[in-house]
Amino acid sequence: MEGWEIRQHRARAIRFHGRTWRVTARTIGVDSLIHYQLEPWNPDDYEINGTEIDYTPAYVAARDRTAAVSRRRERLSWPLRPFSPLIGFLPARTKAHLEIVYGIDPVECTRHSIFVEFLISINALVLAAIGMGAWMKGASPAQTGLPVNVFVLIAVIVGIDGATRYGRILAEERPPPGFYEWLWRGRINLN
Repeated sequence: MEGWEIRQHRARAIRFHGRTWRVTARTIGVDSLIHYQLEPWNPDDYEINGTEIDYTPAYVAARDRTAAVSRRRERLSWPLRPFSPLIGFLPARTKAHLEIVYGIDPVECTRHSIFVEFLISINALVLAAIGMGAWMKGASPAQTGLPVNVFVLIAVIVGIDGATRYGRILAEERPPPGFYEWLWRGRINLN
């Protein structure tokens, strides 16, 4: 359960049936469920407690709802994971919607798409270098079949977008912009 970790300092106080408890042990039983051992909170220990959890039926209901939503999201998001790099190129608004509905992390998807851009940029530069090498040996551009200018242009366009979007990730912009969305994103209100 969220917040029920074992802490040496500033342990969470758990209120249950009018008494205050603290978690002292956590084990996984043969039923694969996590079992918590609680001990009464002793105010004479002069320990400052952390946040308090009021273990009531409302808390249990909220915890169960959150777990059900997480399980449903996990079931729905699993088939979309192979498409993560492509999802990263989508506009920020679309990625935010996919996060809400399917639990897909827009930052991770954008990181994957930036990695794809890096690979495209490197490959374009390698092909441009091969074409330039052929030119240096006297072959004409028509003979090599490698349009050097196009490969350099692809590398620059993709590299600029990847670097800019990576900078937005480092600046903790959430959700990060999609492919070249950063050019006009300042004027778009995502709320």
